Amino acid sequence: MNSDFDQDTYPGRPRILFIGFPESSHTHSWIDLLADTAFNIRLFGLPSAEPPAEWAVKTYLTKVADERWDSPTRRTVFPPPDSSAISLATAARSALNRGMASGVPIVRRIVETGIGFTERLAKTDHAVTIEAALAAVIKEWKPDIIHTLGFDSASYFYLRARKEFKLETIGRWIAQARGGPDLALQRYSPAYRPLIEEVLATCDHFIADNVPNYSYALSAGLKEEKVSNPGMGVVSGAGGIDVEAMRRMWSLLPSKRERVIVWPKAYELYTSKAMPVFEAILNVWDRIQPCRIEMLWMVQSDVQIWYEKLFPPHIKAHCPSYGRLSREETLQRVASARVMIAPSLSDGIPNTMMEAMALGAAPLVSPLDTITPVVRHEENVLFARNLYPDELGDALVRLMSDDDLVDRMAENNLVRIQELADRRAVKRRALVYYDEIARQAQRISQQSEI
Repeated sequence: MNSDFDQDTYPGRPRILFIGFPESSHTHSWIDLLADTAFNIRLFGLPSAEPPAEWAVKTYLTKVADERWDSPTRRTVFPPPDSSAISLATAARSALNRGMASGVPIVRRIVETGIGFTERLAKTDHAVTIEAALAAVIKEWKPDIIHTLGFDSASYFYLRARKEFKLETIGRWIAQARGGPDLALQRYSPAYRPLIEEVLATCDHFIADNVPNYSYALSAGLKEEKVSNPGMGVVSGAGGIDVEAMRRMWSLLPSKRERVIVWPKAYELYTSKAMPVFEAILNVWDRIQPCRIEMLWMVQSDVQIWYEKLFPPHIKAHCPSYGRLSREETLQRVASARVMIAPSLSDGIPNTMMEAMALGAAPLVSPLDTITPVVRHEENVLFARNLYPDELGDALVRLMSDDDLVDRMAENNLVRIQELADRRAVKRRALVYYDEIARQAQRISQQSEI
């Protein structure tokens, strides 16, 4: 084992273990709030991808890859070496845990039998489930704080490991709901609602990025002290916006920029729909000329198919689609655009909206109950509902034709984004927050030793 990885940067100071998606810019941005502070930080990565090589936070890797890592900043802890069978068993176990193979009892019994047999064959010094890998990390490192970045999947994953391996006495648990469907939609699911309620009952502290999520959590049984002792208040899942840095990225007001519309999330989920946006663009194309519409992150084959089918060549020539882009390239494009569009069916306080506000582009977003309390129609944004192409089209026409409106919004948003999401203020709150929770953890640990 690499001794540099094992050595704490700040011996004797609090240890914080984050659990989340290692490739997510939101994960990096939140954890980087604590950069250059006297906390020992590690991330247990969910099995989705690897973090960027330049991101130096110590990370436990769980994604099957050609190379197993044991470096000063990366350590592969799952799956075990040479474990094709275990990888298959892990995927099946994950499906069972998420209820995906529970509908037919005989199917569940067959799958469970195969998993159990494979896991017994593979009993070695290596963890044979990802939950066991997490438990081994927690028992060995003994973090003061365990912070799950999102309910699905981080909090549900840690909840399983916590119960199976009896981890309740190690560290204080911060459960963070990060906008989107985490609570807003999944609480209506018979499969997810009990999990949500169990997380709220079991965690020690709770953070959300909007007032409705706090209100729901309290109504679902969350104790008020988990929000207030200490409290972070409403805070975005990325930990705020570096407003000053983004302000330096642009000088021209929207009306003086090239007539570009940026759609940063040209994909489809159950929280947002692409087809109404396509229809809106086609319906008003002649009324918003001249313009170019940049469709970013169009990575889903069904969305690509409809784009190819619906857009005639003369429109497609001015509506380029792009695959995965870095956050930096996306921000550069928004900083050069007149309009940013991000309609949705469910969201927290969207980072895309806040970034557009900081970058001077006029945001078109949907009037969700998480958004309307923090921005105003025609003052900061234009509202249009995601499923209504006529509303989306009318909003696009107005934003592309009313120079006074978009310039006034840009000036208003310079003030509003500072109030709403200034990262420097969030960092100050975070330092106080983690310090207090670490003190609580240490007091509890000392009491248990008496």
